[in-house]
Parts: sequence; structure tokens; C-alpha cells
Amino acid sequence: MNWHPVPASVGGNLDVVTELHVRIPDDVAERLAERAEREHTTSEQLASDAVATLVGPAPQPTPHKFGFIALGDSGRSDISERAEEVLRSDFGA
Repeated sequence: MNWHPVPASVGGNLDVVTELHVRIPDDVAERLAERAEREHTTSEQLASDAVATLVGPAPQPTPHKFGFIALGDSGRSDISERAEEVLRSDFGA
């Protein structure tokens, strides 16, 4: 299997994709080309979509424990007075 990263324009953005060369039986290549023609796309795009479906979505990054979304809205008015206590209970500080 040969592969190497190549720059590609995907959706108007310049991304780096991996070009992968695989060997498939002639009859499979013919069916792939026929389907690509029916769907007005390329064999390469169909193969790429099939591989993406096979491996599933990319893993999502783990959220950071110190996210800043809604940081100022704790629902309590005494947080600044209890900062040390809150840090000890939430983060073991």
C-alpha cells in the first residue's frame, strides 16, 4: 500500500489529504466506474466515501476540564468569597 499526503482543495479550504493507492480486482474497478458514472462523480470519490464510512467519524477531542463557556454563571453569588473552598472540592487543590 502506497500513500503520501498531498494538498487538496476541499470545500474551498486548502486541506492536506492522503493519497492512497490500492489494488482491486478488475471486475470491482469496473463496477466502481459504472456506479461513479451513474452518480456523476469519480471512482476516487466513491472509494474515499466508502472508506470514510467504514472507519467511522473522527474521534472528538476530549473537553478540557477548565472550559471557559459560562464560566461567570455559576448560579451562586458567593463564589468569590468561597474560591478556595470551591477549588479544593472541585479540583483537589
